[in-house]
Amino acid sequence: MLGMFMVFLCMLASCARYGAGPTGGPKDLAPPVLLSAMPAEGHLLHDLNGPTEIALNFDEYVVLTGTENVITSPPLTKVAYTGHLKQVKVVIEDTLLPDRTYSINFNDAIGDLHESTPLRGYTYFFSTGDKVDSGRIDGVVKDAFTLEKVAGASVMFYGLCPEGYPVRKQPDYVAVTDTGGYFQCQYMAKGCYYLIVAAEESRDYQLDPTQEKMAYTSGCWKTQDYRPPVLFQKRAGVKESDTAMWRVNDSLYRMERDYKIQSVQKEDRCLYIYQDRLDSVFLKEAKLDKAGEITLNWYYALDQDSLRLEFLPAYSDFEMVRQWEAMQADSNRQEDGRRNRRNRLTEEDFELPDLTWPSYLRYAYVPQADPLVSKVYFNNLALDALRLVIRYKSFADTAELMSASSSGKKTAPDTASFRLSMSPSTLFFEDSMLLSFNFPVVGEDWSKARVLEIAVDEEGKRDTVEVAISNTCLKKIYPNRYCLAYAWKPGREYSVFVPSACFTDYFGRLVDTSFSTVRVPSLETYGQVGLRVQGMDTSARYLIQMVASGQDRTVIFSDELPKDGRMDYPYVSPGNISFVLIRDDNRNGVWDGGIYLDRIQPERRWFFPKTLQVEADWRIEETWQLK
Repeated sequence: MLGMFMVFLCMLASCARYGAGPTGGPKDLAPPVLLSAMPAEGHLLHDLNGPTEIALNFDEYVVLTGTENVITSPPLTKVAYTGHLKQVKVVIEDTLLPDRTYSINFNDAIGDLHESTPLRGYTYFFSTGDKVDSGRIDGVVKDAFTLEKVAGASVMFYGLCPEGYPVRKQPDYVAVTDTGGYFQCQYMAKGCYYLIVAAEESRDYQLDPTQEKMAYTSGCWKTQDYRPPVLFQKRAGVKESDTAMWRVNDSLYRMERDYKIQSVQKEDRCLYIYQDRLDSVFLKEAKLDKAGEITLNWYYALDQDSLRLEFLPAYSDFEMVRQWEAMQADSNRQEDGRRNRRNRLTEEDFELPDLTWPSYLRYAYVPQADPLVSKVYFNNLALDALRLVIRYKSFADTAELMSASSSGKKTAPDTASFRLSMSPSTLFFEDSMLLSFNFPVVGEDWSKARVLEIAVDEEGKRDTVEVAISNTCLKKIYPNRYCLAYAWKPGREYSVFVPSACFTDYFGRLVDTSFSTVRVPSLETYGQVGLRVQGMDTSARYLIQMVASGQDRTVIFSDELPKDGRMDYPYVSPGNISFVLIRDDNRNGVWDGGIYLDRIQPERRWFFPKTLQVEADWRIEETWQLK
């Protein structure tokens, strides 16, 4: 009897467990269904001072996540979002603008509690006027250099074009690009709007050109009529049909989005984001790394011919001299037969700096491989502090530099030797060999170098001949970089020997002895490529670049594209290659970003849609039809 009673208790406990019950059946993967909204969607709100409360009721328990990704348009700053059981509550503390339609795009913030399936792209809207505005503007944002789609960029809409820079004006409407770079702003008052895009993380809708990439429209874009998509409605409480209906809705949602992206690209509603050039703000950071070396970081690549450097004593040195002169003046005045002791410093307390040191300062400005970084080497190692004045065009910037020793820390001595590296190891017969030094060169004697030419016959025998050094040409292209030109013979090897007496740096040190071997392939190892570009604007100038396949797209050849669009490459190393076309609007031979203040858009780029495999002693012919 006791045993039967225990079994009965166990069965009762099992039935009382929360969630216990029949299992099986289809898994509900569908998002929650909105049953009602208070006030209803499209409500005409006349109380603008707030707080404004909105309640969204769903058919199942919901969870609210990622509310920082909720977009309010026009932008609101004082909004609180809470989710509890089957309701999401929104409280707006901002004072609302009159005669506006406000929208709250929740993106993926609302999802069901158990499966976390998001209610994708739900937008609640209400109006403070006498009607709901039905205008919309959509488009795509791409990187101007890579043409990759930009996600998470803020798109700001202005009825009047903003004046001044940086842009601090509050936009009339806002939107944010999705993972495909697509944006759509809905419920806008019909009209024409100027667009500015900022790749910002703060989401403050204020553009800082020194920190963020940006894009803008040259003119205003007109609104189009907004028609909400017609989707199947999920039936509340009928779980067996939820998943199937959600899959249909999701499929239709994706098809509509893809159609919109294709439509805006076809109509060229694309914005190309770039790092803007501000001539008045060009120096990002200046740092005295070690004795005799300064690193300069720029916001953008500078025109080196417009750059001027000026070295001055530090402000602290001037202040010390000023105090010493004031003390000298005090010592000549007597008050009541005693020396004025307002300044308690004595002459022994001062070790006066030499303010004449810039007169014998020697320095070398050296651009680096990264166009946003430069080095400055100078020959005065006793300096603990200095002031660097950088003049660029009609603007100037000043950096106060201080070494680690002047701040109480021990400065690491500069123990790097004067070294040379030669590249590449495989050289095209029409190219030059590159000699790179780790310090600027001030003296050279190339006559002491030796170049050997090595020929190998079919039997493997090596025949070495010394090249007359007078037949080579050494040219200085940067303070720390030279190029060595010679009539290299295909199918030969060359040994280049550089003794220490050949080069001297500005410290008076001789370079470390260096030796390098370079191979010049025979002509049979190359392939040939012919390219014809069609659909160009005949009034524009274009650059055509052959690039190595891959994400970095290393440039192999770069040249101006002829008017007939035909290019012939008779010597191409085997491998995978592609092409990049640049519309060179300013005719300077390189790609340039835009300048917002001058209303100059970034130069357009196109990427060849194929990757070509070049093989030795084989020719490829391709036609590129521009879209």
